[in-house]
Amino acid sequence: MGIAERKEREKQQRKEEIINAAEKVFFSKGFGLATMDDIAEEAELSKGTLYLYFKSKDDLHLAVARRGMLLLREQTNTAIEKGGNALEILERMGWACVKFSQSNANHLLAIMTLDEVHDDSISLSASDVQNMIYSESTVGSVLQVVRQGVEEGLIRPDLNPVLIAHTIWMSVFSVLRFVGVKSNLLGILEIDQETVYASHFEMVFNGIRK
Repeated sequence: MGIAERKEREKQQRKEEIINAAEKVFFSKGFGLATMDDIAEEAELSKGTLYLYFKSKDDLHLAVARRGMLLLREQTNTAIEKGGNALEILERMGWACVKFSQSNANHLLAIMTLDEVHDDSISLSASDVQNMIYSESTVGSVLQVVRQGVEEGLIRPDLNPVLIAHTIWMSVFSVLRFVGVKSNLLGILEIDQETVYASHFEMVFNGIRK
């Protein structure tokens, strides 16, 4: 292994260690209250060293969220591997998101709160954003399944598949956030959470069904 290759590997290892530290701090203190000083202390590094690897706290928030996206994509891709028609796969993917929200709540929160991140405080180009959405997140997988559904004659061909994929993705996240925030209210109203999810999936898929 050459010197340059070894240095690059060491750099990537240090970045992963910093992200590990950021996860611990974000998940214990919250994304709003956590500071770069907290993360530096957890990583046992100076704050100046942190800034050599990440532009800001928002940049680290994004790095943690991207980990969550990859974990979620792995989980939803198992729904694709089981086969079936597109609508069956999409429903299984929806339930995989529900399961993820229960087993990886902190990573899901990292993804959901990305809208609080300031664009000028992260190190992402437009092409990076495209790659993150279509290659790292579940949106790319959803888009493939939607196109499969159009070919199968199950999903409306008059709708733009890209818009369908994003609409499904946004709607699933919206209901996950609602149930997470309003779980006590649903209990008072005696509305079962799984019934909410099932009803939501049915309405969404009826909207795109041919």
